[in-house]
Amino acid sequence: MSAQPSPACMTPSTEQERVFQWINELAHPESRETALLELSKKRETVTDLAPMLWHSFGTTAALLQEIINIYPSINPATLTAHQSNRVCSALSLLQCVASH
Repeated sequence: MSAQPSPACMTPSTEQERVFQWINELAHPESRETALLELSKKRETVTDLAPMLWHSFGTTAALLQEIINIYPSINPATLTAHQSNRVCSALSLLQCVASH
């Protein structure tokens, strides 16, 4: 069972710390998937997410790596739903940065 507080009872500083933690987790392939999913969910509610992503070391490279990694699955079409969801999360975060 996780000791994480529920989102409803998180203070703004606790939520910001969690966002920073997810951004740091993007640098590590073993924790990247969860971080991608959680940050993608927060992209509409965290107003400074785009600059936070842009100015964090290695984040843009990690997002691009996610996109590049699925290219072998595009032709021939062997892309799984799991791979699709993962790359869609990466693309949504890049779109967040690009539209800022």
